[in-house]
Amino acid sequence: MSAFLKTCATLALLVTLLGLTAWTRFEIKAMPADPTALAKEVLLLPPGAVIRRIDLGHHSLAADLLFIRANLYYGHHMHTDEQMPWLADFIDSLLVVDPDFKKSYLWGAMVTLYFQRQVDSIPRSLIERANRILEKGMERFPLDPDFPAGIGYNFHYELGDPAASLPYFIQAASLPNAPAWLDEKILDLFSKQGRKDAAKDVLTTMVLSTSDPNLNRALTERMAFLMDEEEREQIEGIRRRWQAEWMNDYPFLDYDLFFLVREP
Repeated sequence: MSAFLKTCATLALLVTLLGLTAWTRFEIKAMPADPTALAKEVLLLPPGAVIRRIDLGHHSLAADLLFIRANLYYGHHMHTDEQMPWLADFIDSLLVVDPDFKKSYLWGAMVTLYFQRQVDSIPRSLIERANRILEKGMERFPLDPDFPAGIGYNFHYELGDPAASLPYFIQAASLPNAPAWLDEKILDLFSKQGRKDAAKDVLTTMVLSTSDPNLNRALTERMAFLMDEEEREQIEGIRRRWQAEWMNDYPFLDYDLFFLVREP
């Protein structure tokens, strides 16, 4: 197929899918309140494997349009009857059409949990399903801390199982661009479980690896609960030496980078 024909085919696909999306939104709003209305909403939702076969290789484009349609479905019912029996099908199709669409994993896990305005009690089955979605994302994007952090959050806050959350928080904290709060959460979990030595190790790393004076003050206060005065003085002495080395010899580096590349 020539480049011109491929372009025409792509444009035709785009126009068709956009038209279907607009038509579906109009039809949903126009549906009467009858028992078959929910079923009608998925008449134009083929399985993900089928969509991949008919999108002429433009999986990202097809996923973008499917994501728009899934959002319309979610948004419509979130603000009306809160009934979404086909939400899981939308998410499954979306992940199959373009498994490299990172946002779809995070969105899918979120809407799986929070598809009702009252979220005081989320069924365990939905939390486990959200974690399975995040696990798929973690397999696809092993260096992204959002996925293990999300699983850890669900275990800790939604299932009330801090022990199960700890390995995921530790994994997330070890990845590039991990948010700073993860180290503090790990420290808290270690402390509450009585693992004082592990908590000390996490806290020492935090103290030595940050140049933020406000954070250092907070960490110093935290040290008083876990360490005796001699231990605190030793760590503070190391921190001052490293800070001086950084300022004297490596001022052109960000301190976080200096902490990673310096000699042990």
